[in-house]
Amino acid sequence: MKIVILFIFLFPPSVFADDCSFEHLRNDFIIESAEIDAKQSFEAKGVSFIAVANGLVPARPGFEHIQMTACIILKTRWDVLWVGADSSNCSAQIELEKHAIAYSRIFNEEMLELAKHSKNYNCANDFQNLLN
Repeated sequence: MKIVILFIFLFPPSVFADDCSFEHLRNDFIIESAEIDAKQSFEAKGVSFIAVANGLVPARPGFEHIQMTACIILKTRWDVLWVGADSSNCSAQIELEKHAIAYSRIFNEEMLELAKHSKNYNCANDFQNLLN
């Protein structure tokens, strides 16, 4: 129950209607450019991660080995790639999901490295020891 409530707080109601938006955006997320995109994003806006809305709770590729904390979830910017969350089905959903997860994994792993060494990121200590 806590996860569902947290999920609702993380994503305002206005985004639920846009469950398949990644269909139209996937060409902007080139897997081979994800690492460079992470570096550019970090320089422009600081630490941010990408979640993939592919079910009731979004996937967070690259975080499988990191314990999620309130700071990481609530005090960090999370962008969402919508590939068919909850009960929505998108055309070519399996391909969309694979693409979004592959891109976000590379992006998030690079961003974790950048965040780990950032003096401006308040949550760096939450995963510092796990990544050494």
